Amino acid sequence: MSYASNTFVAVYQVLDDTLTAPIAPPGARATIHGIIDDLRRVGAQPDLVAQTEEISVQLHRLEGAVARKDYTSASQAREALRSLARLWSDHCVA
Repeated sequence: MSYASNTFVAVYQVLDDTLTAPIAPPGARATIHGIIDDLRRVGAQPDLVAQTEEISVQLHRLEGAVARKDYTSASQAREALRSLARLWSDHCVA
């Protein structure tokens, strides 16, 4: 899957694609990991890096929960990702 070159838009696209599919699409976590590396390299605000890292953690939780057929944990991970998407949308419009 291909994502936008704009960091903020790419993260939001990953979140949107993940929340509208049964699991995170192929390449979603790799995209987020690359963005985390990029944010660190340019000295981004620590809270921005932390939010992106939390997205990575929740993607991992979602994938694991789906693989185990643990629908409660999957639901919790999706809700956390929805909350992060709401926070992230503020960065997209800023």
